[in-house]
Amino acid sequence: MNLRPLLLILTVLAGLAYPAAMGQGERASGSIGSRDSVEITVFREDDLTTRGQLSAAGTIDIPLIGAVKLSGLTTSQAARAIEAKLRDGYLVKPEVTVSITDRVRKTVTVLGQVQKPGVFRLDPNRQLTLVEALGMAGGMTRIANDKKVTLKRRGSSQPQRINVRSITSGEAKDITLRDGDIITIPESLF
Repeated sequence: MNLRPLLLILTVLAGLAYPAAMGQGERASGSIGSRDSVEITVFREDDLTTRGQLSAAGTIDIPLIGAVKLSGLTTSQAARAIEAKLRDGYLVKPEVTVSITDRVRKTVTVLGQVQKPGVFRLDPNRQLTLVEALGMAGGMTRIANDKKVTLKRRGSSQPQRINVRSITSGEAKDITLRDGDIITIPESLF
């Protein structure tokens, strides 16, 4: 019995099903963040399959080659980096696939005089600014003091005072937010 036509049909069907699964929230590609969980497979080398969470330094241990830094790379860049290390004395022509199986959520918190205070998720593929975060929170209320907004950064003992009006008027530069930032908009006294 010739199995080639059946294998060809199964391959085509698997290819059609893959994009549909990706659209349902599975994150298989993109930029890898530190502490994300990944799956690394090497074609026809099942013993080298590696699954796990990256260390705080953004590395993961892979059989034969040891710790490899993946954070900051896209999944295709990470695959090429691992292939290069495997070619260096271990495999002739490795074919590596890297998938992100779970992302560590990075967030900022907006409190005080905004329309919708809350915790907002940072997109791992782009930077979020202070003004954009205020927009995500529905903007400031009419009684907000836009000259005395505070930004508390993780690891910092003192909050930073920010004049949002000077940023929106173009007099000052907008601030890029980091994971764990807390923005507080106080009430104006007048």
